[in-house]
Amino acid sequence: MKNNVCLLTATTGQTKPCKLLGAHSDAELIVLVRERGLGWKLAFNVLLGRHRDWLVSHCAFRLGNRHDAQDVTQQVMLRAWQAIDRFEGRSAFRTWLYTIAENQCRSFIGKRMRYVQTEHIERLVDLYLEGTRIGHAERYARKQAVAIALQNVSDRAREVLELRFFQDCSLEEIATTLAISLSAAKMRLYRSLEQFRNAYLQVVEIHPAAV
Repeated sequence: MKNNVCLLTATTGQTKPCKLLGAHSDAELIVLVRERGLGWKLAFNVLLGRHRDWLVSHCAFRLGNRHDAQDVTQQVMLRAWQAIDRFEGRSAFRTWLYTIAENQCRSFIGKRMRYVQTEHIERLVDLYLEGTRIGHAERYARKQAVAIALQNVSDRAREVLELRFFQDCSLEEIATTLAISLSAAKMRLYRSLEQFRNAYLQVVEIHPAAV
């Protein structure tokens, strides 16, 4: 079925002249969707499809990989489908999608941080154990302390720590992702590690001199 169906409006009961849906503007497609006339679902698919590529690119930039970006993009499109009647048209449709995408990316990053892989946590633990040999019970306790400490640092610090330790980004890659200079990336990572260190020591109740 091609995108040249005749659309029946719900308000007038009249059929609009046949026209390729792709030739409609975003605003026109939104009107067709809201009227719920014949072919409105196809109109909405055309509308979302028009913006899918840049959504994937934006989410890939935020999340660090394209696979996760494609999953999140599907969630963004689903949310847009569910909330289209609440779109008031005060901003461009792409701006509205951008807001949904940002919320979904932040939610995804939050979930990923809560379920970090064991080996990533161990890397942060080792920063403070300095190769000390400890038993399994002690190491497990330290892992839990690290996980809690990560939740107690600021969002800004957690973002940098995630990029460095969970996504294996270099300082250059961190600078690019955060759109900052290399020196600023180094300083932000240093401050984030200091913040994590303080949070970690507070959790395990160890005096700094004992580490």
